[in-house]
Amino acid sequence: MLKEIQIQNKQLLSDAIGENTDLGYYRIQKVIKSKSVKINGVRVGTDMNVNPGDTVYVYLADREKDSVEVVYRDDNILVVNKSAGIEVQGEESLTERINNILTDTTAVPVHRLDRNTMGLVVFALNKTAETELLASFKDRDIDKTYQCVVVGAPQKPNAKLKAFLFKDAKKSLVYVSDSPKKGYLPIETHYTMLKRLGELSLLEVKLITGRTHQIRAHLAHIRLPILGDGKYGINKVNRRFRVKTQLLCCTRVTFHFQQGALKYLDGKSVVLNIDLSQYYKKQ
Repeated sequence: MLKEIQIQNKQLLSDAIGENTDLGYYRIQKVIKSKSVKINGVRVGTDMNVNPGDTVYVYLADREKDSVEVVYRDDNILVVNKSAGIEVQGEESLTERINNILTDTTAVPVHRLDRNTMGLVVFALNKTAETELLASFKDRDIDKTYQCVVVGAPQKPNAKLKAFLFKDAKKSLVYVSDSPKKGYLPIETHYTMLKRLGELSLLEVKLITGRTHQIRAHLAHIRLPILGDGKYGINKVNRRFRVKTQLLCCTRVTFHFQQGALKYLDGKSVVLNIDLSQYYKKQ
């Protein structure tokens, strides 16, 4: 879409765009830097002054691809549903999409999900909320609950799994051991079986520790690999069910704040209702 702006007063280019579009500051700066703006027919890539009589053309991309499902929002926090295949931060990330849409503030992520993990991600909308949320996640005072579809069925309907995990940063893989080893850190993962789905099962999972790839690797270690997982799963089964990304989703976030600006959230749960069976081909 092409937007034409006739400049009436001397001002910054970014201010002129902001006054004549619904774009927020973050999106405007990106549009300028990507050289999607012309002043009097000349393409520019930096913010600069424009003068009365100038004509500015702004090339706006399709905003549909930047749409985000908001699950909860108040003055301090934003909780959205992240799709699989997008990073929380970085170029073309979930954070970028959100800040392309927001016009009144800037959202800052306070935790992350793996690129191919779906579900709830929490953002702070001001510095106070950011400080309190980061501290709460660090102290593990915020509970996250996941659902996943695994290949097979657990021997027990629920269990509290304990093991040890080693992260190989060079290979971007982790390894799980039942006994302690040098370089391995303790992990604890709890699961409850929700439903049997033929040769698959739907589990609810809670992390007690929060290591890299913990749910995926720990479940694979007990021979319950997540369907669609290309690193720790069974590729021939993934292909048969036509799944290209792991069916793992953060479905509930519960806040605990005894004091501070976010005390009003104490005990509140934000829940995402999702049917993971829609993401694979029924056998």
